[in-house]
Amino acid sequence: MKIETEEIELLLSRIKILQDLEIDTIRDIAQQIQVAHFSKDELLAKHGQIGKRLYIIFKGKVEVRTPDQNGEIHRRVLLKKGSVVGEISLLINSTYYSDIVALTDTIALYLDRERFMYLIKQHKAFADITSHMMTDRMAKPGGINRVGKYELTGKLGEGKMATVYNAYDRELEREVAIKMLNYNLAYNHDFLDRFEQEAKIIAKLNHPNIINVIEIIDEFSTRFIVMEKLVGENLSTILKAKGAFGLTETREILSQLASALQYAHNQGENGIVHRDIKPSNIVIDRYGNIKLTDFGLAGPPQNKEVNIEGSPSYLAPEIINGEPVDGRADIYALGVMAFLMLTNSLPFSAPTLAKLLNMQVHQKPPNIRELCSSIDTGLEEFIQRSLAKDVNERIADWDRIRKILEPVNNRSSIPLEADEIGVIIRLQNTSSRQSTNIIHAIQKMLQDEAVNFSMETQISDDE
Repeated sequence: MKIETEEIELLLSRIKILQDLEIDTIRDIAQQIQVAHFSKDELLAKHGQIGKRLYIIFKGKVEVRTPDQNGEIHRRVLLKKGSVVGEISLLINSTYYSDIVALTDTIALYLDRERFMYLIKQHKAFADITSHMMTDRMAKPGGINRVGKYELTGKLGEGKMATVYNAYDRELEREVAIKMLNYNLAYNHDFLDRFEQEAKIIAKLNHPNIINVIEIIDEFSTRFIVMEKLVGENLSTILKAKGAFGLTETREILSQLASALQYAHNQGENGIVHRDIKPSNIVIDRYGNIKLTDFGLAGPPQNKEVNIEGSPSYLAPEIINGEPVDGRADIYALGVMAFLMLTNSLPFSAPTLAKLLNMQVHQKPPNIRELCSSIDTGLEEFIQRSLAKDVNERIADWDRIRKILEPVNNRSSIPLEADEIGVIIRLQNTSSRQSTNIIHAIQKMLQDEAVNFSMETQISDDE
């Protein structure tokens, strides 16, 4: 029986996981499809054999028979026209879990591994579907519950670039997090070449403010990044809950980030550039310590016409223009983040990605002092100079940046004369009336003792 291409396209367009694909992608899939005929009781696939085909039932009835450890059939699933089977075994290059048996004379469409991988490489949307097929089976009963030596225990989160899982390292008796790269990245040669080059250096990064990457695993036709398990909330969540930060908190966070980035930029021959500095990639624990995550995972947006939110707001002009990128792109993103933390608004926002990127390249940022009147000259200087459009005019001296962003509590004391003694008294959890009474009492005591003194009072900007 000859099947016309139009019939195949129509069937593909009605399959749930393929319904949202563009017609050109459907047509390309149809071009890669091959046809197989099976007689009643004939096996399409046998339990224990390496999966070599993804089948789509075109005509007839098929039963999936899953045996238990004793070889007895404990699960039967009936498949009819449009059903898809064998995709996971094909994708992860593993054995079929079940026997797939034709109950009637059957016609099945199929993709072999080579053609399946071709479609992943050629079509981002198809790669995204493949990622969803995998994540639907990961860390679930009867699904894929192990990556390398790590046992998957549940899903932590899912994004455009990766899906993160909780996992357990039984050898070292510790919890870890495992990030699975989505297939559109795993088969993006430009990204993967860079990732492979940097992976070993990333795994060697050893800094208190950078997440520890334990190892990179090549499995299931993609890459898995095994990392330390973090406890805390990301900065994006905190910002949404509390709004703008005060100057002290902003400095504390930016200072730790600057330390992490300076360290990373000095590793390897050309340094490691993060490329995706944004609040959701920064985790803060209850003590205020930060961890920077997702080194080496960033990339420029693919479509300048779609509506956007998130990391495009932090892209430096040189990234948008396709120019060479170095650590100064991270400094630009750090400036955007500083602006956001102090004002609870981004310096540039627009309804479409194209308009936003145009603003990033050409438009001068708003005057930060008009939005945050309490800002000090140091932070103001950093934001202005970090957001310079011309990369050569952007502040790039990390020693200078670290000095500007140094937390107030860590700064050197005001120089004292030889016969002077400086005393700092910090009043915490006191009302304005209590603080005033205490200050007046100290002043009176010094006056009563005829001590020649001067007193400076500073109220935290977080009050």
